Amino acid sequence: MIDFKTKYPVNLWKDHGLYTDDYIKLINSHWLKFMPPNPTSHYVLGLLYTVIMVFGCTGNSLVIFMYFKCRSLQTPANMLIINLAVSDFIMLAKASVFIYNSYYLGPALGKLGCQVCGFLGGLTGTVSIMTLAAISLDRYYVIVCPLKAAVKTTKQRARIWIGLIWIYGFSFSIVPVLDLGYSRYVSEGYLTSCSFDYLSDNDQDKRFILVFFTAAWCIPFTIILYCYVNILMAVWMTTEIVTSRVGQQEEKRKTDIRLGYMVIGALALWFVSWTPYAVVALLGVFDLKEYISPLSSMIPALFCKAASCTDPWFYAITHPRFKKELMKLLTKSKSRKLVRNYGMKKGWVGSHLNKNGSVDFDNCLKTEYKEENTTIFMLESDDNNLHCQGSTSGHKTESTKEPETKFTASASQETLKYMLPS
Repeated sequence: MIDFKTKYPVNLWKDHGLYTDDYIKLINSHWLKFMPPNPTSHYVLGLLYTVIMVFGCTGNSLVIFMYFKCRSLQTPANMLIINLAVSDFIMLAKASVFIYNSYYLGPALGKLGCQVCGFLGGLTGTVSIMTLAAISLDRYYVIVCPLKAAVKTTKQRARIWIGLIWIYGFSFSIVPVLDLGYSRYVSEGYLTSCSFDYLSDNDQDKRFILVFFTAAWCIPFTIILYCYVNILMAVWMTTEIVTSRVGQQEEKRKTDIRLGYMVIGALALWFVSWTPYAVVALLGVFDLKEYISPLSSMIPALFCKAASCTDPWFYAITHPRFKKELMKLLTKSKSRKLVRNYGMKKGWVGSHLNKNGSVDFDNCLKTEYKEENTTIFMLESDDNNLHCQGSTSGHKTESTKEPETKFTASASQETLKYMLPS
């Protein structure tokens, strides 16, 4: 304990956080074999996490906002995408604990910060992978079994899936918090983040890690692998159909197939990002701790956060429907700005919309004439008397209207869907 206090800035943690001396019980002895990391490495990781958190939270917030703002995006399949965005948002938001700890070079937020960081990390990680498994099932039903109404995703089924996914993730992530003797959340690497105790020598802890790995990794990836292998086979068997009506159905099918490719790409990104962390955990379970250093445990965790950051941008970039809806909102915002700039009264555009949703003007340039009467009074002096004479003249005044801007709302005529249409 004395050696730990001399090597680490314990007093700094106490002055600026919730750290207490009993926190050392949450540090595996394996990490105490290493010298404290250089402060520069703490700051670099903290900066990287800050950038990832800002971009990731912004992207996921945009996806969530667009879903609730645009009714055309509120499809049953998109409910799963929103669930993934919510899970990713929470995962990135809890990175603020890591950033704060990195600034103070250690576990400044103490046990509370460790438990929050570990619980939310385990919960959102499990929810994300299970949501991807649910998305793969939905894609499988749409592309491979398009005529089976019994397996079609409905809003009610999507809600049930989402509820079960969160219960599934909660059931595993809450166990270490309750301290039931099956693993616990402890510091890892630079002591700025917490996760399952995959370095424990306790057999019960190892069994929990293996069960969790099977339930939250092997099973979902088995489902995903089966679904996407069949989706790829369906892609290879797709043929061109010339007839107009069937051709429209075929076009929708091709769209679903392209979206299937998109989800495969997202899945590959997630797999590459999370595999290093899974490997580190398995190395600890199988007593290969000599291959685990503080830095080698922190880099895989950074990849995990990067996956949650890139998911929303990946969906926004690869989905034309999402981009169309976004451009539609931006166009409306620009139109409002033009209305203000041209001095139009509030509600003027709405009152001049035609049945096609556009603002039309019969003439771009109009001239108006107004009859004006002018009375002129003259005072004349005649000796000592003043005489008032008046005359009235009429003339027309000419006024020219400025050419007006036509605001087109043709985009509103399209039926736009986002991401994974059912």
